[in-house]
Amino acid sequence: MYIPVFHEFSLVLGNSVIFFMFVLFLVLLTEKRPKKIAKITFAIILAALLVYGLKGILQVPRPCVGEDFCPLSFSFPSGHAAIALTLMIAFINKKSFPLFWIFAFLIGMSRLYLGVHYFEDIAAGFIIAPVSYLIVDTAWRWHHERKK
Repeated sequence: MYIPVFHEFSLVLGNSVIFFMFVLFLVLLTEKRPKKIAKITFAIILAALLVYGLKGILQVPRPCVGEDFCPLSFSFPSGHAAIALTLMIAFINKKSFPLFWIFAFLIGMSRLYLGVHYFEDIAAGFIIAPVSYLIVDTAWRWHHERKK
């Protein structure tokens, strides 16, 4: 089903550069503490590294292979989904959390809508997100407790 606003949203944020710039904009708009911004950044970087590592190892072709609009990278797992959910987790105790929940949901749905991912790709991205955030949060706490 064609939904004009969702279609445009999906296309614009489907571009990785625009997506990362938008994520950075959201972080800087909603978080003022430099240490928390750094923590979110590390969690997003870890999620991206895990995604691209798994993409390189597993090399699952995208459902849109052969189409003009199809991204050149592999499908599994979804980097957009992993990063959007990592961002959502970072704001879980904030008033802005519902906004980030909606954002993560829409990003996951947009990847399916565009036909650039399978459901399993989105699910794997959504699994990578809490793992990434937990690793960074644990290391962050350990580092700051050690400094005391």
